[in-house]
Amino acid sequence: MVHDLKPIGKRISQCRRNKDLTQKQLASLINISNNHLSNIENGKTAPGFDTFIDICSVLKADAAYIIGGEIYSDINEEIIKKLQRCSDENKIRISRILDAFVDE
Repeated sequence: MVHDLKPIGKRISQCRRNKDLTQKQLASLINISNNHLSNIENGKTAPGFDTFIDICSVLKADAAYIIGGEIYSDINEEIIKKLQRCSDENKIRISRILDAFVDE
């Protein structure tokens, strides 16, 4: 089976940048070369299992997200529960705020 590694590398790169880490810093933290990390982020090389686990651990990134791009968590249920406790007026405000973040 052939996998497209570019989306995986892109998500690793984005998570790294979200943590304000350079490639050199992350590579050092997970004991690989900067060149190897660059190849992973550019989709040229698949990380080994241990390296992948180290990347996820250091970046505090969900492995399912890195692999498939989807966030698997109970966040949707948590948000729904909080919204149920809001007044209708606040739900309208929240909806308007969310409009700014939703890609259509």
